[in-house]
Amino acid sequence: MASRLTNETSEAASDLLPATGRHRTMLFPRRRTTPRTARNFVAATLTEWGETNRLDDIRLCASELVTNAVLHGAPVGRLVLVRVESLDEQLRIEVHDSGENTPTQRVPEESAVDGRGLLIVSTTADIWGVEERTGPGKCVWAGFNRDKSGAVSMPPRITGPQGDTT
Repeated sequence: MASRLTNETSEAASDLLPATGRHRTMLFPRRRTTPRTARNFVAATLTEWGETNRLDDIRLCASELVTNAVLHGAPVGRLVLVRVESLDEQLRIEVHDSGENTPTQRVPEESAVDGRGLLIVSTTADIWGVEERTGPGKCVWAGFNRDKSGAVSMPPRITGPQGDTT
């Protein structure tokens, strides 16, 4: 069954979306404090599940996606749905809103004070995307891959000069 955003707040709206793994969903009002509240929801859920390997990266992406939904996606009086999903291959954070505009990654000017949300998500998450929903709006999501042991793997980081330095 496809999800629809309503004006009813739910702390356990887990039946709104189909899933193959463990998941938790919550609806949030469109408020200035929603990104912090949603970030805390994501962190508490992942901590409860013992999925803390990349918790800071996942919290950051959740915050950026929810901020975008509040500022650009959810019309006044509507809700933002946040879903945390633990699958065999990855952890996934989804943010659903009822706005019609499709988000696009930009490269802001150096002096710009905003416009970096999806750039941050694209460099922090292993994969991200936008999906259509049944009804109004869209779902913007970020995925964090697991290694073969089942742990969410850390992305490769370049820590110093690479290649021939002579």
